Amino acid sequence: MVRRKVIAGISVITTLVLAFITGSSWLVNAAGAHPLLAHEHVIKGPALPIINTSLPLHQPVNAPSLTNMTGGSTISCPKPILDLRLLVLASDGNESDLPAIRQTLDYLGTPYTVYIASKTPGSLTSEKLHLGCHGYYQGIILTNGTLVYNTGQTWASALTQQEWTNLWRYEALMNIRQLSWYTYPTPDFGYQPPNQTIDTSNTTLSAKLTVQGQPSFPYLNKTTLVPIQSVYAYLAKPLTDGATIPILSDANGNSLGAIRFYSNGRQVLSLTFDSNPNLVHSLVLSYGLVNWLTKGFFLGERHIYASPQVDNLFLANSDWQSKNTCNTPADNTGSTYRITGDDLQTIFNWQKGKQAAPTSSNLTLTMAYNGYGATQNAYNPDTLTPVAKNSQAQFNWVSHTYTHPNLDTSSYSASLAEIKQNNLAANNLQLTHFSSRSLVTPDLSGLTNPNFLKAAYGSGIRYLLSDASKLAYTNPSPNAGMYNSLQPQILLLPARPDNLFYNVSTPAAWVAEYNCLYHHSLGKTLTYKQILDIESQTFLTYLLKGDCDPWMFHQSNLRAYDGVHSLLGDLLDMTMQKYTQYYTLRILSPSMDTLGKLVTERMQYDNSGVSASIIPGVSLTIHAQKAARIPITGLLSNGAESYGGQHISHINLSPGQSLTISL
Repeated sequence: MVRRKVIAGISVITTLVLAFITGSSWLVNAAGAHPLLAHEHVIKGPALPIINTSLPLHQPVNAPSLTNMTGGSTISCPKPILDLRLLVLASDGNESDLPAIRQTLDYLGTPYTVYIASKTPGSLTSEKLHLGCHGYYQGIILTNGTLVYNTGQTWASALTQQEWTNLWRYEALMNIRQLSWYTYPTPDFGYQPPNQTIDTSNTTLSAKLTVQGQPSFPYLNKTTLVPIQSVYAYLAKPLTDGATIPILSDANGNSLGAIRFYSNGRQVLSLTFDSNPNLVHSLVLSYGLVNWLTKGFFLGERHIYASPQVDNLFLANSDWQSKNTCNTPADNTGSTYRITGDDLQTIFNWQKGKQAAPTSSNLTLTMAYNGYGATQNAYNPDTLTPVAKNSQAQFNWVSHTYTHPNLDTSSYSASLAEIKQNNLAANNLQLTHFSSRSLVTPDLSGLTNPNFLKAAYGSGIRYLLSDASKLAYTNPSPNAGMYNSLQPQILLLPARPDNLFYNVSTPAAWVAEYNCLYHHSLGKTLTYKQILDIESQTFLTYLLKGDCDPWMFHQSNLRAYDGVHSLLGDLLDMTMQKYTQYYTLRILSPSMDTLGKLVTERMQYDNSGVSASIIPGVSLTIHAQKAARIPITGLLSNGAESYGGQHISHINLSPGQSLTISL
């Protein structure tokens, strides 16, 4: 029995080698399977986003005395020492904008402390904020302007008058800023009494940056109309006393966001509408809010990523046809599609067109290829492989194994053969942007198979993809991956599945299958344009968050269904159209190797125990408990990156090292 297993393993390897060398299709018969068809199953992408319940604000019965908001202090520290950490003050922790605040800071990697005021009444003492001229926080964020919450009997502020006074004195003493993420407009914040309360679940409110507000949001398109939706908002005119600068207004001159200046030097930026982590207005404005609060200098960084990955190149996929029904999926009908040379040339031309625009000049598709499909006589005639060779330098490439087997039960020898033969195929295809350190397993399989993982590590593979839709394989924190439990030297990079299914190549097919899967939950049948709108909105949120996870697609999605357009092109066209409505930032498309390095560095940074303090205009001191590459936005140093009009420096620290940099 043992001998038979060994002989079978050798037979598979021999077959692979012979097939590669001779270019024959003998593997189809010898292996007893059909490697020319990439067997898959539909993985659904995310459903419509969950929207937290937004509530109107109430005036607390113990409203703090906010007259001039001076806190009775005009004394300041001329050269304060400020820790690069933010203090987030919440009333009871149930505010719908608190997850949006956390998400923003978590993606940036900016250290912060959340203080739930109602749980520790009276404890926000001066000692919790500073010691002399050493301040423990460089900025203050309030979930709402008065930290009002429902006690069960009434609406009250979660801070006492003395706590408010301590907070205001700290801000004046250290010359730091305050941000109220959701505010009931009052004269204390620079507004006239509100003239209207709007539930934007039914009525979208359009807001535009004022000329004075544009410097705080340099990454936004100056013509941007920010759609405020699914939250409560207050309309109020700004005060005209010279101490208020409106930064966000509607068409009727109502100020939806303003900066208020006080006589003791304090500054407070407030918004008169609620937020949610999945809403466009929250995502669009959040970076600018933090950037204003920190005066453009903070631990962490922000980039925009799009890494569309196309699986199964050179093989065919099952193809949904008009005869398919919800009970007869494409895999059971025998219909398949493998893109042609014309299809690939069309997507190459599409990508080239995208790269002509400033925001998408770096946009590059990653082709996850199966080399067997590119061998001589694997497909005859084969117009795809010659075009792929001619245009290969325009794409990123990653191995997807040689014949696309499921690797969950694959033997060591069979796994090793799949990896090595596909690396040889890369040499044969003369792939420029290819590295043998990365691999995308078929159907994201093999991640718990010790035989495959041993073969992968021994072959030099250090990065594998996982399915971000599965709890065990999703990001443990923003832009972080996880090391494989069986092979800890291999990093798993979560990838985003989506609802552009592997087995559709035309609009009619996508509409049919999409409605099969979602008609019941949506309660209606959608058109092609409506599907594009819904799915592009999901990708838009990834872009606006700064999420770096790759996006999973398949070769059949590249079909030039009318000679010019493809499903993938249409989807990304609408995504980019929405993106450029808001942002002017250049999108980055890292290869899988580069992404692996980025994620590794982010994980090391997250685990470094980094702390930093600044004497504004004088010096910055950084300390790390563990080795890491520390990102600092606003720091100009040798080799600093310039992105979105700001400098981003990366400082390498060894374990326990402290470094002081002159400013």
